[in-house]
Amino acid sequence: MTYQKGIPDYAMVPAKEAAEPVIVPITKGAVYSPVQVTNITEKPKTVITIEEDILVPDIKPDLKEILIIDGKARLSSREAEGIAKGDDYINLMGDIELQTLYLPEKQDSQCPVMSIQTRVPFKDRWHTSISPGATVILDCSIESIEHVVINERKFRVKISLAIKAFEYIDRKIDIFEGLFDEELQLLKEKTEICSITLRKKDSLIIKEDIIPKDDTHPETILKQDINVVENYKQIAGDKVVINGFIYVSLLYFRSSEENSSDNIYQMQERIEFTQFIPVQQGNRQTGCNTFFDDSQLKVKICRSDEDQDIFRLEGELITYIELYRASEKEIIVDGYHRQKDFICDFAEESSRTVIGTSTGETSVRELVTPEDASCDIDKIIYTTAEISGAESRCEQGKIITEGNIIIKLICRGDGDDGNIFSLRQPVPFRVVSAMPQLAGDETVYHKICIRDIWAEKINGKQLEFNAGLLVCADVMRLSPFKILINPAFREGSNEKTVPPMVIYICKEGDRLWNIAKKFKTTVESVMLTNELESEDLSAGRKLLIIK
Repeated sequence: MTYQKGIPDYAMVPAKEAAEPVIVPITKGAVYSPVQVTNITEKPKTVITIEEDILVPDIKPDLKEILIIDGKARLSSREAEGIAKGDDYINLMGDIELQTLYLPEKQDSQCPVMSIQTRVPFKDRWHTSISPGATVILDCSIESIEHVVINERKFRVKISLAIKAFEYIDRKIDIFEGLFDEELQLLKEKTEICSITLRKKDSLIIKEDIIPKDDTHPETILKQDINVVENYKQIAGDKVVINGFIYVSLLYFRSSEENSSDNIYQMQERIEFTQFIPVQQGNRQTGCNTFFDDSQLKVKICRSDEDQDIFRLEGELITYIELYRASEKEIIVDGYHRQKDFICDFAEESSRTVIGTSTGETSVRELVTPEDASCDIDKIIYTTAEISGAESRCEQGKIITEGNIIIKLICRGDGDDGNIFSLRQPVPFRVVSAMPQLAGDETVYHKICIRDIWAEKINGKQLEFNAGLLVCADVMRLSPFKILINPAFREGSNEKTVPPMVIYICKEGDRLWNIAKKFKTTVESVMLTNELESEDLSAGRKLLIIK
């Protein structure tokens, strides 16, 4: 078709462009509920190395050979708060208390084994990524101690100190619940949310007398090992009740007319304590984590009221607690309006939820055959051990903890000179405790205590070592979830009108929610119209959809 007289005026008018849809944010009528969430993240472990030259005190005899060196590390502060933006350094400061047992060059005194107590300070700056405003909880432990004797008055130690950090990020999140004046179809899913409601430090003064066994009269404490283990805890109203045990192992010397290692004794004692920590009422708590600092507890020799030589354990036991509240919360994961075009965004969030605590026990029994001993064993003087390389994992409703227990013994040979030597041997262990609610992807944080420990001589070539291990485990699960944000209506869109009635043929993977959302109806309406007893759908099934 052509125009003889030119193009008409109406044809010269440009066509109207389609109206751009208008996004109208919902600022009034939106209903939110605030939720407190704590996300706990474990930072990669770092190891710092400390080297120190240690002098033998002037009052001690010259050093011939070191038998055992072990120690305990303590941080001056285990908590760093209010990390500023861009600050990726954590200041580390503390000290390591070393206990060294050695053989003197000359046997001038009645005691064939000498001891040195040393405090080694350390200071470092740890570079790691830290979220602004986070609270960082620190922990440290000795991984290894190496030593070399320089001369009879000095030796050098090289200590590998492992530092762990847990980042706590407390956030208040507004969970979208719906609209006050509009009916939305909402799809919700349950998610686990945990928040730390209180962190607190408390102390308990300990003063307990320990009576030496076998009517011995102690003169000098050569070595003391102290470990605190939780037995049970309970949140009771306005207080947390903690019951536990203090395990004390002592190596001591008593004077006698005989110049013999028979004057050295080892003694073990278990002391029970109960601590009441006041807390604020009003917040419902679902659990409590505990951490003990026993560095201030010491054993000394004193006289009793009956004028008897006794040991006295005294000092301040510092306890840190974390109260947490875990709950299930229904979170909106999708939504639509039956007449309007409802749109929104979703933000990723996560919470590390405390699933629970577990306690497992096992016994370790091992035959020890010294290979380097120059003579047969006559007597076991001292028995101790330490845990090395322990790891915990979740597996089929169980918590499995595996590692090595390092046996350390001091023995006397049966030769004429009664020479004293040390033995060291690793022994693997495995502890299993049940927790049926585990899914297998949880993270386990454990504390391992060596409780009862002893060794017996079988014959001159063999020893039997025994120990009881207690593993206390805290189990956490990372719970990622999405929250609905920026709710709005889109007006003026070119969305096709949904027919009032349609037959829909189900495809593989179809869900009732998606079908109802597509045709602007409800899940309940589809189920009622088609007499469905469940939301399970099979491919090829025909559904009558009525808007």
